[in-house]
Amino acid sequence: MAIISRRIDQPNPISDTTSPFPARPSQPHAPRTVIRWDRSRVGAQARVTVRVASAPVMGTGRLASVAWRWVRADDYAGATDFKWLESIRKRRRRTAGVMAGAYALATTYGASMIGGPGALAVAVSTVLGVGTAVEVRKRIKDRPAPMVGDTGRRAAPREQMVVQAAVAAKLGKEEGMRLAKPIVKDGLGWSTVLQLPPGDKARKCLGMEGNFASALGVGETQVVFDLVDGHAGQLVIFVAESDPFLQLYPSPLTRQRAPLDFWQGVPAGINGRGNEERLRLVEASLLVAGEPRAGKSAAVNGIIGAAALAVTPKIHLFDGKGAGDHRPWRKIAHTAVKRNAPALLAHLQEMQAQMERVFDLLDEHGGGTKLTPELCRRFGVDVELTVVDETRYYVTSPQGDEIVDAMVDIASRGPAAGILLVLASQRMTTDAIPGPLKGVCSLRWAMRCPDTTASNAVLGQGAAGAGYNASEIPRTHRGVGILDADGDDPVKLRSYFLDDPDLVAVAEVAYELRRAAGTLPVHGDAAEITDDLASVILAAIGERDRIHTEDLIASLGAGWDAARIATALRPYGVTPGPLKIGGINRQGYRRDALEAALLAA
Repeated sequence: MAIISRRIDQPNPISDTTSPFPARPSQPHAPRTVIRWDRSRVGAQARVTVRVASAPVMGTGRLASVAWRWVRADDYAGATDFKWLESIRKRRRRTAGVMAGAYALATTYGASMIGGPGALAVAVSTVLGVGTAVEVRKRIKDRPAPMVGDTGRRAAPREQMVVQAAVAAKLGKEEGMRLAKPIVKDGLGWSTVLQLPPGDKARKCLGMEGNFASALGVGETQVVFDLVDGHAGQLVIFVAESDPFLQLYPSPLTRQRAPLDFWQGVPAGINGRGNEERLRLVEASLLVAGEPRAGKSAAVNGIIGAAALAVTPKIHLFDGKGAGDHRPWRKIAHTAVKRNAPALLAHLQEMQAQMERVFDLLDEHGGGTKLTPELCRRFGVDVELTVVDETRYYVTSPQGDEIVDAMVDIASRGPAAGILLVLASQRMTTDAIPGPLKGVCSLRWAMRCPDTTASNAVLGQGAAGAGYNASEIPRTHRGVGILDADGDDPVKLRSYFLDDPDLVAVAEVAYELRRAAGTLPVHGDAAEITDDLASVILAAIGERDRIHTEDLIASLGAGWDAARIATALRPYGVTPGPLKIGGINRQGYRRDALEAALLAA
């Protein structure tokens, strides 16, 4: 057997086949250049080129358009005073002519100095440069993302945006809707005047602030609508930068250190424009009502505080709730009675007699038909302010009919004689506010109400339909209400903030001012006050059905003893008797006996 041997690097003659073509030496591939067109990039570059090249032309055209509209006074196109409008156009045409003449003169001078073509090039370049700057500024402003940080301040919208929002809110038809005045910065927001289509009344837009706010993209309470005097088809629109009713406004009474002029009005609160609203109580009687914790007590305390700081008005407080809301004012009040309907009736009858005396003085001395500060000093009389809190307690008492009749008489005739009445209630039903009484209260202040019916019970029938609905005030807006002052359209405002320490501080200042003026009541510098002592004793008994005298003395505090309690209750026919409480038999009083005596009185 033959053995064939070969090296492994030699080709195998059996398995290897020889190619008839000669082997080509291996060489590395040469790189090929492939040219591809990126259409998107080229398109973007083209657009950039066009935008850059068109900026001078577009900006110059925009500048010319703005200048032409300015000369024509298109920003005042909605003005109804055509004579005034033509005077503006004439002044602007004169200004434009002066500027054009100056420009032509400068170009002529440049042509004489550096040659005609050079001067013309400089003049055209100047105009194109300004136009380019205008266009670039507009493009930067219209960028989706601002180039500067957000300052948190909302810029005023453009005219078209306001008109579109008004149309979307159904304030009127699109045809004929425009702005009668330009949008301007106004205090804490911006304002303008909307010209409604011919035949549409601006008054029907009141109450539609929420619709407009939704269309414009702002909060409902940021929008304020006002009517324009002398034009039924124009509506003043004010939009605040932020919700003005979510802020607390400290009462200016806390800073008062000198006597306040009560005749100039009581500082009531801040309206939606951020301006102060004042309440002239010397002209009419006031009804304040709203659901619990809506801010009624703060509003009433603000009125009492203003009267207290005014030094001369006499203050009479009648509290139907008896929770001590008026405690800070007792030392300066001429009357402070709790839950005592007979006492209120007697006081009202006394005010009626005072009213007749003042009217007789006015008639006999041939003066005016209304009391004034000068006549007060001349006749030696003062304003008499009676505040009745929780009116329902009194008008539903056994003396209720007589109380209502006296209140109606005072509310209708009293302000002319300086006899003022402020009624406050948490209930807005007919038993709490009888119709005849509500009808003679020209001033009405509705805090948040539970429903539209309750709101109309305070502001009057049809008020909600006219756009004044206190039930739409959010619960978060405590202290916000609608004030309807006789002779003016109702206004929404937030009453000034007065907490318990503020009330005490204002009362202390008022006490010192009245002491310096010599107008403190007789009890002003003593511990004794004109509060109904029987009601104070009843409040000290609390929920207990009977109490020993010594325990009652402890509840009443300093200045009380058994003799004083007996003296205070003797007019009511209530005397102490033996009571066995907890196995201890001592002298004391029964709560039911005292309640029955007070009711019978």
